[in-house]
Amino acid sequence: MEINPSEILQLAATIWEATLGLCIEPDVSGSFGNRPRSTAACIHITGAWNGALLLDCPVELARRAASIMFDTEPSKATVADLQDAVAELVNMLGGNFKALLPETCYLSLPAVVEGGDYSARVPGSKLLGRVAFICDGNAVSIAILEKMEAKAAA
Repeated sequence: MEINPSEILQLAATIWEATLGLCIEPDVSGSFGNRPRSTAACIHITGAWNGALLLDCPVELARRAASIMFDTEPSKATVADLQDAVAELVNMLGGNFKALLPETCYLSLPAVVEGGDYSARVPGSKLLGRVAFICDGNAVSIAILEKMEAKAAA
């Protein structure tokens, strides 16, 4: 499957604008290395296509998203609020991405992790592409993973 980064960026832009009222711009630095404490969420897609989307969002932006979504002061947003907000964003991304896929695909429930020293991987998958953007000065990334085909037994 081919991934069109501009199409993924457009999906993200539409979701961020409609849900949060925030604009995004492409991150042309291409830096996916050292990141601050972040909240990341993963959603799996199964059916005619099998893979996952992983959204990595700095805590500061997750806090802002939670305050907007749950109509609260940013300082009053709990870790659970941050996780719920990022889970909902990845769920919307997954649903919109699923619309680009062959028919009969299903979304899992999102899985969320928060912290500064972790790595995330989906065993048995390969990275198809990664899209990075900036929102309110925060670097956000979306990784698109596809399930690798099982090797045939000899």
